Amino acid sequence: MDSNPQSKPLPVGRLLRLALGIYFLFEVIPVYRDVELEGALIRLGWALGLVLFYSGLHFIILRFAPKINPVLGAFLAFGPFLAVYLLGYGGPAATGALTFLSISLLLAAIRGDSGCEVMTIPAVFTGRHTHLACLLFSPIDWCERNVHS
Repeated sequence: MDSNPQSKPLPVGRLLRLALGIYFLFEVIPVYRDVELEGALIRLGWALGLVLFYSGLHFIILRFAPKINPVLGAFLAFGPFLAVYLLGYGGPAATGALTFLSISLLLAAIRGDSGCEVMTIPAVFTGRHTHLACLLFSPIDWCERNVHS
């Protein structure tokens, strides 16, 4: 799997990130529309919590574990997101997690970022990417690069 952050995803990878980000966004928008302000703020709090968590993880990987295996790192990075989503399924935590993921996917598509999408928001702030792969999109990017080369 090619998870080189310098290699930009080709059009199919970017379009799939964009499509999935838009799909998830349309899944969460009705939830925010249907809850009171307090409920929306709780959900946004979960999303912000994930941004802070992944910003810390981003720093740790760049500073202390730059040689971690990209695929193993992807499993470790995606695990906390998946735990928040599954443990909070149907509630504010799941909505916040899906909000975080939809924004990450949209940013990755717009910026042309490859690799682990849950690390895209921290990369926006630091200007540096981790080398972690994405469990879904890295194989697609790899196949697309091999077809075009």
